[in-house]
Amino acid sequence: MVRRAASLRVVFGIVALDLIGFGILIPQLGVYGVRFGASPFTVGLLISVFSLMQLVSAPILGRLSDRYGRRPVLLVSQVGSLLAYLLFAFAQSLPLLFLARVIDGISGGNISTAQAVVADITTPKDRARGMGVIGAAFGLGFVLGPALGGFLGAWGGNLAIGLFAAGLVAINLTGTYFYLPETRVEGRPGEGHARTLKGARLAMSLPVVGRCLVLMLVFTTAFAQMEGTFSVYLLTRFLSSGPVPLQEGGLFLRAAVTDLDVLREASLRSGWLFAAIGVISAAVQGGLVRRLTGGPGSAPGREALLATVGFGLTAAGLALLPVAPDYAWLFPVMGLLAVGSALVTPCLSALVSLHAPPERLGAVLGAYQAFGSLGRILGPALGGWLFTRLGPAAPYGTAASMVAMAGLLGLSLVAQTRMAGAGAEQRS
Repeated sequence: MVRRAASLRVVFGIVALDLIGFGILIPQLGVYGVRFGASPFTVGLLISVFSLMQLVSAPILGRLSDRYGRRPVLLVSQVGSLLAYLLFAFAQSLPLLFLARVIDGISGGNISTAQAVVADITTPKDRARGMGVIGAAFGLGFVLGPALGGFLGAWGGNLAIGLFAAGLVAINLTGTYFYLPETRVEGRPGEGHARTLKGARLAMSLPVVGRCLVLMLVFTTAFAQMEGTFSVYLLTRFLSSGPVPLQEGGLFLRAAVTDLDVLREASLRSGWLFAAIGVISAAVQGGLVRRLTGGPGSAPGREALLATVGFGLTAAGLALLPVAPDYAWLFPVMGLLAVGSALVTPCLSALVSLHAPPERLGAVLGAYQAFGSLGRILGPALGGWLFTRLGPAAPYGTAASMVAMAGLLGLSLVAQTRMAGAGAEQRS
């Protein structure tokens, strides 16, 4: 029990530092993309390419963690992230920004491996609470990361952002090497599931897990449309100096935005809004979700019900975002998005881990991560294309409709998980 609690604390620290570095960078990618001449669509591609690489690597890393252990996979992933942040720090062109995101995506197995660690050291009844610890670390990362990114970007540009994030990864490497024990249970090797598509088919063949993967794909595609276009949306609508006209020229702007005062304000404003999301997410995932799921003895289907509520709140926030009259109104709208996503993410993760075969847990979580990556590939690119072709409101209206449909599918998942829970109780 003591070892389990200590491991959970280490995992919390690893994920929190990882997400602080990630949170520093993500809200700023649009700003620096525009600085180097990227159009809204190209900004979306810059964000999508990370998840494209992660889509290929995450299930493979998950299976390697099943076979060789969680700890070595975490260490290798962190080395890749360190190199990527250093490259971002010294990048002075769009191609180097893209290369940095590619390297980080290929090595991006940290989160799915951390989820496997939590699943290794928690019982099925405590799984949602254990995933809530990761959710709280996500929240903390997105509280501190965006705010730090805004200040660092305003102060020292991408050099300051990249070097600070690389320093966090170096701390993570040290902590993982010295303080995280191996948690993989012997006898769970994962042979015969080395292929990514085979693992995805395995996950999709499980009734509850398959539906959760579809919901994760729809939700992340919709949410990533907002994330991929939000910095450009701020530039074109809500700066104190007035909207910034972006002269479209296909993949590139005809004239890059190089006014340092404009870029500093965009960095700060996007950082504060994403930090607000992180504050609310940390409170909901770290406290509310753990209380509402109930732990041991809780009613079957509760996680699915909470996820469905989260879909409704997220759809409402996305629908309201393009009609916000001024910058201040964005904060309550972002609050809806924060609460909604904070309910959806840990509850879907818990459902997947609860209904996956123990001997294939790493592989199934890797497939789950891959579906999330697919959504984060499609979402920013789709959002950027809609922004360019149909205007700033188009990505958010489309995303709201997608999440509303996910909510309807979530209602059927509630019934399905309750039936599965009742069947398990009868068999026991």
